[in-house]
Amino acid sequence: MKFSTSLTLAISTSHAHPKRRSALALALFLALMTNPLPAAETATAETPEKQTVVYKRVGTLEIKADVFSYRDAKVRPVVVWLHGGALINGHRESVSGRVRNFALTNGYVLVSFDYRLAPETKLPGIMEDLEDAFRWLRREGPQRFHTDPDRLAVTGGSAGGYLTLVTGHRVEPRPRVLLAFWGYGDLVGDWYSTPSP
Repeated sequence: MKFSTSLTLAISTSHAHPKRRSALALALFLALMTNPLPAAETATAETPEKQTVVYKRVGTLEIKADVFSYRDAKVRPVVVWLHGGALINGHRESVSGRVRNFALTNGYVLVSFDYRLAPETKLPGIMEDLEDAFRWLRREGPQRFHTDPDRLAVTGGSAGGYLTLVTGHRVEPRPRVLLAFWGYGDLVGDWYSTPSP
């Protein structure tokens, strides 16, 4: 698998205390985002506003995203959160508090996507939702939310960690940073496409 323009960081759950692991991951995440906003700008940034938007329709189903953005016209990096839930449950509102605080404290736009869930939707449909979500963000984000489409980081936990890694393989252009918490590490193995005996 090739991640030519991405940096991937998968955080193991077995080696460090969860709080230290989270702090380390977020510190590395900040260090990996090039050109972060200067401290003086983030200290005076206004409070972000949450908007819930429809990024895709499938029949009568509206698939939504929560976008935390700012009213000013400053172009900002984007942090995308992909929720966990074993691909069978979960919701865009389950953003990790640490990720939310990190993104908003540093003046980044935060986006959390819903996607259709299994078993009603098979894995290819979930992947299609993600690809459509990122196409929507790259198309609409710069104008509507003043995002920099070239400064995009993706993170998520559990199934969201797996989907984070998938974005590094399936989304074009590639996100700059992938930070997977508790995700599955093998993207091309038979484990997800072959039924268990």
